[in-house]
Amino acid sequence: MKFNFSTFKTLITFAFFVSLFSCGNNPLEVDVSDISIPLEVKRFDQAIFTANTKSNGTQFLKSSYPVFFNDFTNNIISIGNIESEEAQFHLNAFTSDPFILETKKKSDSLYLDFSTYQKELETTFKYYQYYFPKKNIPKIITYISGYNYAIVTSDNYLGIGLDMFLGSKHEAYTRLGLPAYKSDFMNKENLVPGAVLGWVSTEFEAPKANADLLTEMVHQGKILYLLDALMPNTPGTLKINYAAEELNWCNANSEPIWFYLIDNDLLYTKKTSTIIKFMGESPFIQGFPEGSPGRIGHWVGWQIVKAYMKKNPEVSISQLMTEDNAQNILQKSKYKP
Repeated sequence: MKFNFSTFKTLITFAFFVSLFSCGNNPLEVDVSDISIPLEVKRFDQAIFTANTKSNGTQFLKSSYPVFFNDFTNNIISIGNIESEEAQFHLNAFTSDPFILETKKKSDSLYLDFSTYQKELETTFKYYQYYFPKKNIPKIITYISGYNYAIVTSDNYLGIGLDMFLGSKHEAYTRLGLPAYKSDFMNKENLVPGAVLGWVSTEFEAPKANADLLTEMVHQGKILYLLDALMPNTPGTLKINYAAEELNWCNANSEPIWFYLIDNDLLYTKKTSTIIKFMGESPFIQGFPEGSPGRIGHWVGWQIVKAYMKKNPEVSISQLMTEDNAQNILQKSKYKP
């Protein structure tokens, strides 16, 4: 089935300016200046290398990072329980490995002074406290993962793998064979949005197993809308990990994208391959014209939730995040691109 997807530069430019000038009077721009939060930042990326020079280094890390250190050895670098001699051997090998030391050097050049990112995170979690006053504020723990995990979370910490935000041209990403559609967003600009996305994604879990495409799309749309609320002055490109031209392509082609889903009866499909096609990481959507980004279902869900919140201003952010009926959200959104 064919659709008239636009590839005209003028239409894309028009969509960009419509988006730009429709941003006034943002209801999500609330005053959080009077909110004070105890945001703690702990530099495990520094401590682990310092501890390696101490005779009691392991004990120091265990006492300073009682939960995270165990998670780090067991899950992030996968060397097992640190109580074993084998794990301690592997930990020493990790902290003395030339590749890891070079990674730390690069990380230090960008993040040794973490104050800018701490301020951004503090502002974001002020909004989080505003919307969810009963939820805990996590401590922030920075680490070097050996290129394994960008973000890890537990009940009380948000871990940020600094080696996963070293810049799209970082040589190790090429050596590791990471595709450009991933490494393009592994930079300092994406660190805070990526960390916040990781946190809220675990605080507000994905729909139950065997959900249909609409449910998956609306869930991701809720997450992205929550990022709008927590980071109202952050560009949408950083929230959804799209280049500007990719986001503009979606805006310019919102109608054919939607009718493709409707006319092919895809909203309620539970077919795994179809859901992966529209929701999974990929450089583009197979069968769509050149310029289409991957994960377009995330973008569609975002538009549905935006429309829902605009049509239903009485719905609070906390109420939105607990509304699990995607069909109800779609109906009340009256979404018509």
